[in-house]
Amino acid sequence: MTTINAHKLQRMISQTLPHIRPDDTLPAINGIRFECDGAHIHALATDRYTFAVARAKVREETETWSLTVSETDLKWFTAWLETHEGDTILNIAAEDGGLAVTDDNGKLLVPAKDHSFPKWQSLFRDALQDASTSGDLISLDTKMLARWKHADSHLRVWQTAPEKPLLLVGEDFMGLQMPARYSGDETDRLAVLDTWSRSLRKGGKPDQITAPPAPGAVAEMAEEMLRQTLRSTSEMFGADMDSLKGRGAFNAWVHSGIYAWSAYRLLEALKKADPDLAESTVRDLNEQLESGEIGEWAWDAAEEAGHNPQKWHDDYEAHKQKLAEKQAAETADAATSTG
Repeated sequence: MTTINAHKLQRMISQTLPHIRPDDTLPAINGIRFECDGAHIHALATDRYTFAVARAKVREETETWSLTVSETDLKWFTAWLETHEGDTILNIAAEDGGLAVTDDNGKLLVPAKDHSFPKWQSLFRDALQDASTSGDLISLDTKMLARWKHADSHLRVWQTAPEKPLLLVGEDFMGLQMPARYSGDETDRLAVLDTWSRSLRKGGKPDQITAPPAPGAVAEMAEEMLRQTLRSTSEMFGADMDSLKGRGAFNAWVHSGIYAWSAYRLLEALKKADPDLAESTVRDLNEQLESGEIGEWAWDAAEEAGHNPQKWHDDYEAHKQKLAEKQAAETADAATSTG
């Protein structure tokens, strides 16, 4: 039995579905191939011109299996999956009749076949090991890639360096697309090769199966965010609106309530989409908050995102100076009027 949450299974299907062969003359590639190697579930699709591989870690070491679900059955299977919340736990197994998917309400048997499928591991491994390939990978915005759909039926592409634009050339057509900013760890093709080593089954270090984080951190933070929201919305009505400090306190409580409620809503959404990611993120966040260095991390994060935190700082200092001058002027006017 292989265990995965509904969000991850839906995501793998959506990532690979556009690449299946759109007719059933070749049933082996007229659908999505699901393969489990004990550490990951893989979703594979190809029409012989494009090839997509998506994967998700299983929640614990499991048996190996492989089956192909046809395009026709994927339609109603995907609709069934979409009725589940993202954090619904699904148990998947390959049976004689097809792909068995079990949730809290029972078992669904999706017709599937163990067709012969292209040897995809060596195909991707060779691409990553190609000595002529640049060491650094580039990141591209997929929404921008869609802009080239009507440029031509075929485009030739190349890039001379990681930070240079991707050049696209068609018939009487040329285009450039700048790479997107990427702050992840795997910027080198060899790092990607190492991460995928178990899936590609040759060389590198095998992935370690790690148990999902124990639940609790998300629930505690969600409770604290609700407490803060209620506390802030209560305190703001007690502020003295006739004084500058009182108005400042009112604004502070308003912002505190807004951000606490926003954090709660986003946390709940993340928990539904991917509960394991939510738990690990909150635990990591708690460690950062306890360190007392979030100001430094926020500064670095702002710079990495292309912002100018120094300008933010200078603008805020100027704003405070303007307020101080205004308050001094009001105090002077009050003293003059009473004198």
